[in-house]
Amino acid sequence: MYADETVPTSETPIEVGDTLEVVIRRGAGEEKFSSLVRENGSVSVGFMEVDVGGGTVAEAERRVQEAAKPFMKEPRAQVALKKKLLKVKRVFVFGDVKKPGMVPMARNMTVLQALAAADNFQETALLEEIRVVRGGDFAKPHILTADLARLFTYGDLSRNLPLEENDVIFVPREQLGDAREAALKIMPILQVAIMPIYPAYLIPALTTFKP
Repeated sequence: MYADETVPTSETPIEVGDTLEVVIRRGAGEEKFSSLVRENGSVSVGFMEVDVGGGTVAEAERRVQEAAKPFMKEPRAQVALKKKLLKVKRVFVFGDVKKPGMVPMARNMTVLQALAAADNFQETALLEEIRVVRGGDFAKPHILTADLARLFTYGDLSRNLPLEENDVIFVPREQLGDAREAALKIMPILQVAIMPIYPAYLIPALTTFKP
């Protein structure tokens, strides 16, 4: 997913993973239930199983009332929808950029777009030396080269690499050399930079990687 929690409206469809807060009133009394929408689109309301998948809140209220009628006299249902949290994908930009750190990952994001999200690069940045650190299984990260100098000079889009979730883009101001030399220079910097921002990410890779 690429967005934060969805704010439901009256037309928002109920989906698997959402939570319904249900209140059933009868006379002066009321009963409250909270239930997760399961894979088959149903929720448990007390001992009742009610199919709500794909419907709106108003439709869910009607279905709950219909399900309760055989057991209650004139039930009135009120349903509140809480949407499931959608994970925000992220990438990280460090080095010679104006605002280093974590940025939300847009769909089909490239290195150039990530730099723009970091308020662009400094004048001293070596655009032909940009590296993308890709964690893989976190024990064997891959280091790729993104040569944006060719993009700006020749219009060559082939080095404007597409990004994956949790990629780290490092923009140097000095030559990094081959893969081994680049790893020796980049990894200690990223370990210090990422640890206070996102401790769970890449720490195993940074501490175990041996170029």
